[in-house]
Amino acid sequence: MISEWFYGFDMPVLCLITIILVEGAAELGNRIGLRQRAADDRNVDVSTLAGASLGLLALLIAFSFSTAETRYELRRGMVLEEANAIGSTANFALMLPQPARESILTLLRDYTSVRIGLGVPYDPIKMEKDVARSLDLQARLWQQAVVVTASDPQSLPAYRFVASLNEMNNIHARRLTALRNHVPASVMFILIGTAIVAMGLAGYNMGVAGSKRHIINFIVSLTIVLVIMLVVDLDRPYRGLILVPADALVDAAAGIPS
Repeated sequence: MISEWFYGFDMPVLCLITIILVEGAAELGNRIGLRQRAADDRNVDVSTLAGASLGLLALLIAFSFSTAETRYELRRGMVLEEANAIGSTANFALMLPQPARESILTLLRDYTSVRIGLGVPYDPIKMEKDVARSLDLQARLWQQAVVVTASDPQSLPAYRFVASLNEMNNIHARRLTALRNHVPASVMFILIGTAIVAMGLAGYNMGVAGSKRHIINFIVSLTIVLVIMLVVDLDRPYRGLILVPADALVDAAAGIPS
């Protein structure tokens, strides 16, 4: 998929390519503007177009950042929900008879350990293995639940344990969906393309005005690119500088009785 290809780029490489494109457009626009000014002494007013394009860029950045931030908060919330579900399942397991109780708690510790490292560090193969391991442990937990309910169908602790286990399994699917969803790559391409056009027009506007402020062009281009990279990094839960913390799951693992 295009999204996986785009978000799979190394951040330094993606940042460098984007800086070259945006700054290159600004410098090219400036040179064309200077030539236009030299060929025609009349004042060519493109400031309106430059201002409109920069305003559109700001709108797109705000939209993309808001979407990425919402997804990031959703992923954080899913980690907390999963930790609470695991903790509740472990508490209800304590009310079950032996030997099922010990086996279930052991499986829950293994399951929590897998969920702590889900997709981290970034490795698609590891991600697939983590998901497969999670599903295997869920199946083994359900086998234990079947044994417990079969031995005592009217048991209230068994009923509560099964309900909590079912919620834990449902959260597994919701967390995977949240991890795999990104701001569409097409939106990011449009965002980068708008940045190129906006800086090209801004550079052209400076050129026809007779300005050769290359440092200012570079600083503005770099600032825009860094903000775009912030959006990209915020929407990559497996890698980068901004990761979804797993502290809640670590605490849940520590709270499962040995």
